Amino acid sequence: MRDRALAGLPSLPPPPRSHELELLDAPAAVEADLARSLAEVRLVNRWLGGTAVALEFLCRRPELRPGHTFALLDVATGSADIPLALIGWARRRGVRLEVIATDVSPEVLECARAHTHGRGGISFAVADATRLPFPDDGFDYVTCNLSLHHFEPERARLVLLEMYRVARRAMLVNDLVRSRPAYYAARALFAVYGNRITSHDGPLSVLRAYTPEEMRELAEGAGLRDHELWLRPAFRQALVVTKGR
Repeated sequence: MRDRALAGLPSLPPPPRSHELELLDAPAAVEADLARSLAEVRLVNRWLGGTAVALEFLCRRPELRPGHTFALLDVATGSADIPLALIGWARRRGVRLEVIATDVSPEVLECARAHTHGRGGISFAVADATRLPFPDDGFDYVTCNLSLHHFEPERARLVLLEMYRVARRAMLVNDLVRSRPAYYAARALFAVYGNRITSHDGPLSVLRAYTPEEMRELAEGAGLRDHELWLRPAFRQALVVTKGR
């Protein structure tokens, strides 16, 4: 499904998609700088739209009424900053949101546990996003924030299939848009503010990201035909699938 925001995309052709691995794809090798890099990703999510997209996803769920409890799975969670924001949003509205945050990396999950220490509503599990160890329809909502670009297309389709399988109501994939303006903006930003991981991975994340057309192809290749694609400021896109439409 096309989104009216497509009209605002840059007219320049996007750069080719990169297959170079990000440093965060081997977190044990960069453990000394891992916590700082994840902290910088949290700032990017907060100020450049990643958290806002996830909150918009919940805002559009009419069933989220006070006094009810809902289960959410966050796939490839990083430091779990976005799930924390979702829990806080729900709590302020009298809704209980119980979250399981997963990542394939134990080192990343240790950082997530440290960041969320003492805050309720969230638990953690090591899990491969392409083989989620959860039952069909096990969660009301399933989200994946700023992570799909870490997966090559065949594995990205598996991630979408697994997210759809374990979601009962809806799923959200919240990621970057690959474009030349996004790449040069990331280079400029992280040259000034990033540590060695973020300075390397920030621009590379843009080059590994999918264009809106490629995101649609991934969704259709996974059989998710009844989907929406939102395009948002700061080179963000969101693939949203509501089950049972």
